[in-house]
Amino acid sequence: MTTQPIRILLLGAGELGLAVHTSISSLPNTHIALAVHSPQNYTHLSSPNTTLLSIDLTSPSPSLIETFSAYPIIISCTGFATSPGSVMKLAHEILSAGQLRQRREMGKLWYFPWQWGVDYDVTGDRNGVMPLFGEQKAVRELLRKEAEQSGVCWTVLSTGIFMSFLFEPFWGVVDRIAEHEKVLTVRCLGEWGHGFTVTDVGDIGRVIRRILTGDVEAENRVLYAAGDSVRYGELADIVGRVTGCDVVKEAWSVEHLQEELKKDPDDGIKKYRLVFSGDGVFWQKEKTVNHQLGMGMIDVETYAKKLFKEQK
Repeated sequence: MTTQPIRILLLGAGELGLAVHTSISSLPNTHIALAVHSPQNYTHLSSPNTTLLSIDLTSPSPSLIETFSAYPIIISCTGFATSPGSVMKLAHEILSAGQLRQRREMGKLWYFPWQWGVDYDVTGDRNGVMPLFGEQKAVRELLRKEAEQSGVCWTVLSTGIFMSFLFEPFWGVVDRIAEHEKVLTVRCLGEWGHGFTVTDVGDIGRVIRRILTGDVEAENRVLYAAGDSVRYGELADIVGRVTGCDVVKEAWSVEHLQEELKKDPDDGIKKYRLVFSGDGVFWQKEKTVNHQLGMGMIDVETYAKKLFKEQK
């Protein structure tokens, strides 16, 4: 008798969604519905075990709940480009879909919310600076309170910032403007001893695959992953060592970041910088699920070597 494939609904095909799809698409006896707004742009991803699904997460809840209820596993990779309230709307829809599956005796729904970032239990909304982070904490609280009775189990995987984000020019931490003069500027957010955790999206996909295959206890838990956890002083040393350039160190103190945000209170990047100068953005690699599983991950130095080599 042929066993029906496990159906996974993957929401989003951005940087993370594509990495997750790559990692889980080879899982045995699995069919993935890749939910995107414009399927015609992703036909190259269609395969015998991947179906493209047109979905608009701003649609009224009843139709989305019915769609969600058809899948025992839903992984949200929708990203932060969402409107206020959207992650909470989705969480409520997932709970309703779980209840629908209960009534239809279809089994539990396993939900991976968009929490692939910092530890929102610790950051909260950072005293009103980042309402979206406060909403993310509220999603965790909602799932802890109502998921079990709704027939939903959940897994949160905190990964720190994406590795690629660390070196983006707009982030301003690694400034390469004077690289042709063999000089680079590295800035700290807060203090040089302050740390941050980063993980490459490909590695996040690999960790998710290991979670799905049951290699670690993950239901109704907050887990942590880390490609690397470093201090800003260590980052400056890494950049200098990898590039051979002189590194100018410039400190952006908490007070400086607060003043910069006051000048432009709607600037999202300035909000992020202030949040990342505080707690909840760093954890030891020894406490991560990838360390528990003995997984090799891309660290900052390895990523930087590849990045600077490719861009020469």
